[in-house]
Amino acid sequence: MGLEFLTRVRRASLLAGLVAALLVATASRPLHGLALFAGLAWCLVNLFLIEKLIVAATSPDRNTMPALVRAALAIGGMVALFTVGAVLLMRLSAIWLVIGFTFPFAVIVLKAVSLLILPSKFWRRVTGSRWRGAALVALLVGAAWLLISSAGGASQRAHGAHAARVAAAQQAGGHEAKAEAGEAEETGPQKFPNVITVLHRALPGAPWVQFLHHYEAIVFSLFIALMLSLLAFLATRNPQSIPGPLQNVVEWLVEKLYDFVVGILGPKYGPRYLPFLGTLFIYILAMNLFGLIPFMDSPTSSLNVTVALALVVFVYSQYIGFRELGVVGYFDHLMGNPRTFIGWVLVPLMLPIHVMGELAKPISLSCRLFGNIFGEDMLLVAFATLGVTTLSFAHLPFGIPWQVPFLFLALLTSTLQALVFTVLSTIYFLLMLPHDDHAPEAEAQHAHAH
Repeated sequence: MGLEFLTRVRRASLLAGLVAALLVATASRPLHGLALFAGLAWCLVNLFLIEKLIVAATSPDRNTMPALVRAALAIGGMVALFTVGAVLLMRLSAIWLVIGFTFPFAVIVLKAVSLLILPSKFWRRVTGSRWRGAALVALLVGAAWLLISSAGGASQRAHGAHAARVAAAQQAGGHEAKAEAGEAEETGPQKFPNVITVLHRALPGAPWVQFLHHYEAIVFSLFIALMLSLLAFLATRNPQSIPGPLQNVVEWLVEKLYDFVVGILGPKYGPRYLPFLGTLFIYILAMNLFGLIPFMDSPTSSLNVTVALALVVFVYSQYIGFRELGVVGYFDHLMGNPRTFIGWVLVPLMLPIHVMGELAKPISLSCRLFGNIFGEDMLLVAFATLGVTTLSFAHLPFGIPWQVPFLFLALLTSTLQALVFTVLSTIYFLLMLPHDDHAPEAEAQHAHAH
């Protein structure tokens, strides 16, 4: 029972601390929110190690080697944790670290108070009537609103004084204003902050943060590729005749992609190009949906990523043309397969048109995917901003979540854009493949038309 209580305390502390860190990062500074969450994480890890040490020391097999090893690992972990704590105290605000450190203890106290209040006669009398319960909730909400409003007013006054100091320093011509501002100016439309941008605002001078911020889209795309590789490994490392949930989902997805690709390319070429096209669809879909996770970003909202994907498809389709048609057949395809005198006369016209069409394929693929995903992000940001401005009169650090209905629309459009990219890539492959297999069918259709 005690261990279950501590597990619930850790879970509640983590959720409450995460919300508090987001509010502090929004209302104050990102560095303060990071310090609060770091203090909370430090305390939770410390409590977890203490729990493991106590369990190993009080268990019936405490004199055995496994229990001694667990105790030694817990002690070593606490020593390393204290070293991390010393580094955090030197790098982050000590006040916000202490506030985060006290979060689990505050949760323990509140849970203890709730265990005393909930069985009491007073609580039964209050909750016995819906009107008394509603009045108590209204009283608590009003008190919280007054507290947050006063804190928000003080924060705005401090921010105004800070902005006045920065403006005065800029007018004096000093370069200290940029350092006091704490972050570089950013122009253009801004998306939701992700974990890398938060780190960049909190630690603007760290070289590794600058590196991550510069290659942000590449970092997220590589991370998604690593996760997909790990899922594929876990789903295929030990296949069962009666598949588990993960293997079942992966097999269903592969079967649907197989039917889709073979339905376009045919049974001869479909299985050959299924691994590339299926991986392309899953990878783009994962990148599109990854931005819907809080503090993450969709790499496909960057034109660099979509252009790279389109160039891969373009180069591979040209390679397929050379391999399947040969050099002569490839240029014959670009010339429009002239077989008559009129066809050869039109070669000077058809060749530039086909070349420009091939060069336009990566442009259309990349711009379509980028525009739709970036537009989704901007739509969500616009409605989230509208929700915050709706309650701006109350000086609250949150707003009405108007963007929530559009999250479901983003799920649909992200899937459709991955499907459109894959369908067009498959068609580009089909256009580069030999069409001899379709000749009898074309002749039959021609005879039927006559």
